[in-house]
Amino acid sequence: MIWMLGVMLGVASCSGWLTVEPKSIMEEEDMFSRETGFKEALAGVYLQMASGTLYGRNLSYGFIDILGQCYQQKSTSGNYPYQEKGYYQFPSVTTEGMTNSVWKNMYNVIANINNLLYWTDRNKHVFLTDGYYELVKGEALALRAFLHFDLLRMFGPVYKENKNAYSIVYRTSFDRETKALLPATAVVDSIIRDLKIAEQILTGKDPLNFKFPLTMNDEMEMGDVFFTYRHKRMNLYAVKGLLARVYLYAENKTEAARYAGEVVNSGYFQLVSDNSIDRIYSTEILFSIYVDKLDEQIKSDFGTRGGFYVSDPAFLSDHFSVAEDGANDIRYREGTAFASDAYGKYSLKYDQSGAWVSIQNTIPLIRLSEMYYILAECEEDLDVSANYLSMVRSARGVDAVSYTADGKEEIITREYRKEFYAEGQLFYYYKRLFKNTFLHCPVSPMSENNYRFSIPDDEVLFGDVLQDEN
Repeated sequence: MIWMLGVMLGVASCSGWLTVEPKSIMEEEDMFSRETGFKEALAGVYLQMASGTLYGRNLSYGFIDILGQCYQQKSTSGNYPYQEKGYYQFPSVTTEGMTNSVWKNMYNVIANINNLLYWTDRNKHVFLTDGYYELVKGEALALRAFLHFDLLRMFGPVYKENKNAYSIVYRTSFDRETKALLPATAVVDSIIRDLKIAEQILTGKDPLNFKFPLTMNDEMEMGDVFFTYRHKRMNLYAVKGLLARVYLYAENKTEAARYAGEVVNSGYFQLVSDNSIDRIYSTEILFSIYVDKLDEQIKSDFGTRGGFYVSDPAFLSDHFSVAEDGANDIRYREGTAFASDAYGKYSLKYDQSGAWVSIQNTIPLIRLSEMYYILAECEEDLDVSANYLSMVRSARGVDAVSYTADGKEEIITREYRKEFYAEGQLFYYYKRLFKNTFLHCPVSPMSENNYRFSIPDDEVLFGDVLQDEN
């Protein structure tokens, strides 16, 4: 077999563990005969995930947030293309190229993870540094679960309505063997199994180093960088946070609340109340990716010269419920959260101006605030539930909230809209609850087909497509 690392990039020193020598093709036997080979292979996985076709754009602030109705781009003809119904038709001319690319590239990353896992156990003897084996294997298992879960959220059914429907393939080996699609419940079981094993492996071995150094000198004093910047890799608490997310999806509120509570009560993460510099809420990050030259990418993508902006300020005011909460919310505030020009408003969330080196080029994928929202959703006592939301709201500069049983879901929905703008979580939230429609959505009512991405017709490498007859 040949190991291809087509995405090996030199990156800034704040992710020095990712810095590898440029390579094209290397025999696997040689690469995995040394500890550094495993580090390079793991680096390759993260760098693939950080591509613009995946979490570096499309599955964070890009395509998936267009579906969440975060943006309102005005065309030269005066139309608003993101509000067209074609975005919610799968397949369609509007969506097919994007969804096919996501399917292909996600399974490509999964294939590399499975190859890494194969060699990790086969050549366990080459790991000489205490903790390296556990970090490589634990992270790889959790990343496999993470990627399959997002594939399920995109290409699978609306779980709460049709959980036994066929969904995706769960691939655990590096081969070209044809696999049948699995019912969504079976995929969830496989995701949880991988995460539970990863949790066990990482417990006691993960250094849990979430320090955010301010200078290069601080960074140089940190020692082995493979054990640092855990917020930029799949660490133990990212696994717990992902388990909370998956259990909530699977309607197991008891386990979802338990894992979310473990994260909240861990003491490793703190809510942010000032985003004047720290616009990605760094001390809340459980898991993120490093995107090389993100500053250049953001300059191109955001702003009214890019694709991700809002033409009508009223569109954004509705999104952030300004009429209810006022404009003091730091997530909406002009100059720190958003900027304006003659053509509209655009997010500053990824503006790195003045940011310290450890959080540059970072896109969050799991954050602490989501754990509070999971606790709020799972809690039956309305006062306790509202208090979880109020803790996040207080950090963001807005008043505490209370609600009745009938109003609980709507208020939590508003918080998701505000909190995860340009982070790629909102469409998944709407789909999980099977919202009939949602703010600014051009389709009403939304059917499962409007929420479910179409699996590519040309399914050759990664499995047969079985049609659900229910």
